[in-house]
Amino acid sequence: MKKLLLLALSLCWLVPQGMAQSGVYKGIGTIVFEAGAPLSLIKGTSESANGTIDIETGKFKFDVPITSFQFLNSLMHERFNDKYMQSHRFQKASFTGHITEKGPVTEKGGRKVTAKGMLTIHGVTRKRTITGTLHQKGNTWQLVSDFEVKLADHHIQAPKLSTGYGASSMHVSIQMPLRPADPTSQQIAAAKKLSIK
Repeated sequence: MKKLLLLALSLCWLVPQGMAQSGVYKGIGTIVFEAGAPLSLIKGTSESANGTIDIETGKFKFDVPITSFQFLNSLMHERFNDKYMQSHRFQKASFTGHITEKGPVTEKGGRKVTAKGMLTIHGVTRKRTITGTLHQKGNTWQLVSDFEVKLADHHIQAPKLSTGYGASSMHVSIQMPLRPADPTSQQIAAAKKLSIK
């Protein structure tokens, strides 16, 4: 019983300290992409985007499983995965880098940010600069971003639309809540060692 109490106290001490030191936030959010005109729109939505960001250093990593995107019908889903994205080969899309600029915090708690990094889609990596907004609510942050991706930049075949023309780019929007990360395995192991003594 004494060891269990020491373990609990150690974890309570380590968790806030670890969060304060690292400033690491994690979240699972929503990504929506749209390609084509309103009358021949191709739209996919995923609620399985993963994000990690260190608020203090600005380093971040975001990725999304390609097969997690959902469409209006199964045929569109099948073509997206097999023909255009080849998700059996290129299973994830990712954006890794760091925040280079932070704007002032607005009255509503929002802060414009500029991020530079490597965007990988369809197995092709490109340098990108993407802007977004971080909204703070208590101990959590909400990331919102909108940007364009040219299909040719990532060797993605342009899907044919009902108009007969091919969509050359897709509009991507992200919304992701970010919460303080859980204690690391090293912190938990350290707490267990303290509790044994």
